[in-house]
Amino acid sequence: MKRLKDLVNQYYADLDKTSVDGLNKFVSKYVSSDFVLHLPGGMEIKGTSGLQEYYTNSMSAFKEGSHTIDETIEEENKVAFRATASAIHKGVFMGIPPAGQKFTTSFAGFWKVKDQKIVEWWSEYDALGMMQQLGMELKMKAQNE
Repeated sequence: MKRLKDLVNQYYADLDKTSVDGLNKFVSKYVSSDFVLHLPGGMEIKGTSGLQEYYTNSMSAFKEGSHTIDETIEEENKVAFRATASAIHKGVFMGIPPAGQKFTTSFAGFWKVKDQKIVEWWSEYDALGMMQQLGMELKMKAQNE
């Protein structure tokens, strides 16, 4: 099996240069069927089919994506990484219509691997900063008088 650090680098290199079909090949080879992706806000993506659907939706909303892996730490069957992503918003994302706006966000990921397959992925990213770059506004709630 590849070193886990190399697997992270390969995943993001494939993500930046490939189609959904190319990513599905990566998923088939390196992701367990009982996989779980934990996203901010308690959202979970389960199984390889859930991950493939997530890719399809994300790749239709964001184009010209790029990722830079800033740091990785590998220990036994786990790898942690800190990175930066950018893309152009060209499709509907979480109800937000496309505005052609480029965004950049920092994120961190933690993978757990079993039997040479990724079984669990925890992902944290600057969701607020990303949403603001996509045109969302943060407003204070009106105070009750």
